[in-house]
Amino acid sequence: MSNRTPQEDLLVLEALVDYHWRRRNEQPERACRAWVLASDIAASHGLEIEDALRQRTEL
Repeated sequence: MSNRTPQEDLLVLEALVDYHWRRRNEQPERACRAWVLASDIAASHGLEIEDALRQRTEL
């Protein structure tokens, strides 16, 4: 179990998604891993990545 708050998880998820989009052509395997980790974090809160990112405006 994570010791991060939901807001901290959202920040980490956001950074992983950003990394994925910036590095997907240069480092596709690492970019894919970042996406998987972001998905895992979102799922730990019962969300998909897109749903989690929508939470940014609600915080």
